[in-house]
Amino acid sequence: MKGVLCKAKRQSRVLLAVVLMICWVLPSDAQKISIERFKRVKKDLLNKTPLPVDKKQATLDLLTDEKGFTFKADGKIEVQPQEADGMVTILTPHKTKFLLVKHPDYGQLTWKVPGKGLRKKKHYQANLLTDKPGKEYKLSKQWVVFKVVPENAILYVDSTMSLIRNGMAQFNLPVGKHAYRVEAPFYEKYADTLELTDSTKLLVPVVLQSFYSYLTVRTPMSDGTIYLNGQPIGKGGATSGHLQAGSHRLQVMKGKTCYYDSVISVSRGEKKIVNLAMTDLHVIPTVAKQAITPVVEPVAQDTIKAQPESNVAAAVTEGSAKVTITAPDDTTEIWVNREPMAYGKWEGELALGYYKISTRKDGLESKPIELWVDDTLPKILDLRAPQASYGLLNIHCNVVGATVFLNDAKVGMTPCVLENLPDSKPCRIRLVSDGYKNAEAMVVPIGNDMVDVNLIMKRE
Repeated sequence: MKGVLCKAKRQSRVLLAVVLMICWVLPSDAQKISIERFKRVKKDLLNKTPLPVDKKQATLDLLTDEKGFTFKADGKIEVQPQEADGMVTILTPHKTKFLLVKHPDYGQLTWKVPGKGLRKKKHYQANLLTDKPGKEYKLSKQWVVFKVVPENAILYVDSTMSLIRNGMAQFNLPVGKHAYRVEAPFYEKYADTLELTDSTKLLVPVVLQSFYSYLTVRTPMSDGTIYLNGQPIGKGGATSGHLQAGSHRLQVMKGKTCYYDSVISVSRGEKKIVNLAMTDLHVIPTVAKQAITPVVEPVAQDTIKAQPESNVAAAVTEGSAKVTITAPDDTTEIWVNREPMAYGKWEGELALGYYKISTRKDGLESKPIELWVDDTLPKILDLRAPQASYGLLNIHCNVVGATVFLNDAKVGMTPCVLENLPDSKPCRIRLVSDGYKNAEAMVVPIGNDMVDVNLIMKRE
């Protein structure tokens, strides 16, 4: 009899254990909640930014589009959820073994944490799934991939800036419309909108148009000097620097003998190649190695940067305006469309049209300033001293809105791009922000290129 009673007790204990296991893993009603794909994470989706951790508690991100959940750690300690777009974040005590999850529409779940529980100073992630009859799931976020030419550019998506260094960038954005803009040195800005749906990832190709054109010339005469607009660019084969769209004079000279003389037309942003054969080269009567007058086509003012240079006396329409141009000092020469006009100061009339103004001194030429004379009102222009070359600095740091000083002069707020900096001349960059220690760096700009400057500011 005693053995029968012991056997009955053992059976009751087994039955109780089975009931407890069923209650442990199943929700309390037909509507279901489940937690899947639990893992520890250290960086964000793009594997770039380290995720935050708490020194005393564990951090758990539950990916879900639903709101209204309540949580209890180990079934007794209530945890306050932090709801965000597509995610609920909770901080749980160290070594939490299980969570009690409740929702007014989807019931209740007791979820046992895999492994040794949720540990402090660690960040975890899991999918919080819900299942309700008749519920239709809709994706709230979608991936968009940008493929950009040139490879190094700056991308703004909904006013958020990102640096592109390999021609590709990807973002997980809410479904709907978004504005974006792509910028790069020496290229035109491109702005547009995109629309994301919950059905498929979106690929956005962006090809920026260059401000400048290039001309490459190849000849079989290895010792022949190639002249473009009267200036030598190389022997045998050469590539020009930045060219404005329009017509340019191409010559091949050997000593004082000219073997080729022609006008080459280059369109905007074109990289033109001219291959000359021996049949193209023959002795031509002596000609001057001078620049020709590029052809100008009338255009709207908002496309002024693409226009070719015109002769000082040329006019797009009838009329002229009085123009006063002042150089930094009396020894600096003023040039208008590559023609010398005066030293120090020039006053005169320019026909209506497009001009490029620059200064020259000691073998250096300043960056040209574009002037569009579109009415007869007087124009006053102050020019800067000529510099050898120009570079750009892309300034950014871990603090947004820090004040940027260039050689002790305030020039902007982070992030920002500093332009027109002398090539190979060291610059001192200093960042200042309340609550942080100043950050400094000596940077050397590179001509016709952008140097990325990323400074870290530490709290005081």
